[in-house]
Amino acid sequence: MKVSIVIPSYNQARWLEACLRSVLGQRGVELETIVMDGGSKDGSPAIIERYASKLAYWQSKPDGGQAAAIAAGFARATGDVLGWLNSDDVFMPGALERVLRFFTEHPEEEVVTGGSFFIDAEGRTYRWRWWNQNHTFGVAASHERFLHFVPQQGITQPATFFRRAAYEAVGGVDAQFQYIMDFDLFTRLSRRRRFARIAEMLACFRIHEANKTHQWKDVFLREMKIWASKYGVDRIPRIERRVRFVGFLLPAVARKALAMARERTGTVRLDAPDWK
Repeated sequence: MKVSIVIPSYNQARWLEACLRSVLGQRGVELETIVMDGGSKDGSPAIIERYASKLAYWQSKPDGGQAAAIAAGFARATGDVLGWLNSDDVFMPGALERVLRFFTEHPEEEVVTGGSFFIDAEGRTYRWRWWNQNHTFGVAASHERFLHFVPQQGITQPATFFRRAAYEAVGGVDAQFQYIMDFDLFTRLSRRRRFARIAEMLACFRIHEANKTHQWKDVFLREMKIWASKYGVDRIPRIERRVRFVGFLLPAVARKALAMARERTGTVRLDAPDWK
């Protein structure tokens, strides 16, 4: 079984090499790595060239935006399992081996998601902020949860992987979205089957002043309105959505509290590697 990882990038030279090392350093898997750079002017192409011999394909040219780059990368991919990693994020050591083992042992599953550390620009792990749901394991992500927009279910894009057949069956990445292309894709994938869980940390999601999480609030709100209309979410009564949201939120908060207690008592240590 082969896994294909697409890395979309644009002017992320500061973190690109750490991203590439975290992917190409994965062991025990048949790996295909595709880098889709949007024509960066910050030295990114030179970094990519240093790793070119280990890449299945790479390009550096205008590409129509991140969603279009991801879709084009997947169109070139030949793996049985797909995932993408933004160039400021990183995989945990052994993550892809764990993912492929899961899919081999569970041929009925189509999507699997694990945990992500949230790290800052310097690679330091964020410590237990209220919005940090990266340790909430254990609940399968249903279509209903997506329709009620519950980020507290603990799903992060860099720690989520899917079978190629399922990706193609739902029509792939919708390039009209430049911010929520992952959430839209996951909504469609969850309509086919609940996501399975791997209760391990698989990736690190980097939050910094230059990334879209900080800068694209208006785009996010606009695209969420399109998403709500696309799936009929805007026709669900608001009170029903709020009640269901709270019903999904409480177990997530309880799981986070349990993880915090486990760490503070020394049962488990929740720290990311020293990615810079």
